[in-house]
Amino acid sequence: MAFLQGLNSGNLMQFSQQSVLREMILQDLQCQSNSLPKLESHNVGGYNFSMDLKEPPKSHWVYSDLLNKLYIRMEKTFNVDVQFKSIMPIQPLNLRVFLCFNKDVSGAVLRCQNHLSTEPVTHHNFKMRESLLRCENPRTTYCGSAQGKGISERYSVLVPLNLSRSGSRNGGLIRQTLAFKFVCQNSCLGRKETSLIFCLENSSGDILAQNFIGVKICTCPKRDCTQEVRHFRGENEKKRKSLATSDNEDDNDVMPAKIRRRTVSCKQETESNDGHDADYLPNDWEVSRTFDGQYRLAITCPKKEWLLQNIEGMIKESAAEVLRSPTKPNLRHYANNLLNLKKRALDLL
Repeated sequence: MAFLQGLNSGNLMQFSQQSVLREMILQDLQCQSNSLPKLESHNVGGYNFSMDLKEPPKSHWVYSDLLNKLYIRMEKTFNVDVQFKSIMPIQPLNLRVFLCFNKDVSGAVLRCQNHLSTEPVTHHNFKMRESLLRCENPRTTYCGSAQGKGISERYSVLVPLNLSRSGSRNGGLIRQTLAFKFVCQNSCLGRKETSLIFCLENSSGDILAQNFIGVKICTCPKRDCTQEVRHFRGENEKKRKSLATSDNEDDNDVMPAKIRRRTVSCKQETESNDGHDADYLPNDWEVSRTFDGQYRLAITCPKKEWLLQNIEGMIKESAAEVLRSPTKPNLRHYANNLLNLKKRALDLL
């Protein structure tokens, strides 16, 4: 955050109360209430905000931990356990909850005209009637308008939280259960994917923490949940196999080069061992230049077999050069001389 730049352990000691630093943090949060929603979870205010959905037996909704998604029928309530810790000095806190589209967070989530027409308009329910999301808490305030895009401007429900429900059984956390329901389906919204965002706010509307879950309002929650979980796992399995196949193809592409390198390496090691092993090295090598400008190699070997092996090695190399360059007469002459040299070596006692 911008206000933390330049702070160090020396000047932090100048703050005699933690509330001063916390107020500076809240200054960075003030602009968030007017910004577009984000599908993210955070606890920037330090309240350890969390929520829990517990599915009762024979319920009309199901929650998938794997997908972090709620599947529920229209007009059916679901309970959310909200918990957070108390921070001194205690200030009033609210929970703002609203729907948004996953791929168009700025788009307004509005009720369809078919379901809207079934609810009569009164002076007291005008705001609530327009909201697709409902909260059973009697102190709920319905906020926003159809033109709203920012968090504080769009349709949402604002619920004041009871700060007196803390206790040692909750580990010092404040816990409160809230009941919600939806009065339209995703099919009314063009089957667009939606999420439900929970914002912990202070009385000024500054967002102190946030959490979210995916939501699908449908006629068969369990069926849709099973299908989407199966599809998700199938896609992950396809990706895993695709990555494994890609890795194998990469290995196959690399293997010939590795084999060639290993073959060359083995060949070099074999030739090197033949030339440098103690059993095959001649005792004495002498290289000199003659008076007429030519070069001479003199090899002294303690055993006849070692001498023959060295001559055979030179014959093989010269034969290979003759095959590569058959038009060079000097190479053939050199190879013939080596063959004669071998015959003379064989005649030695």
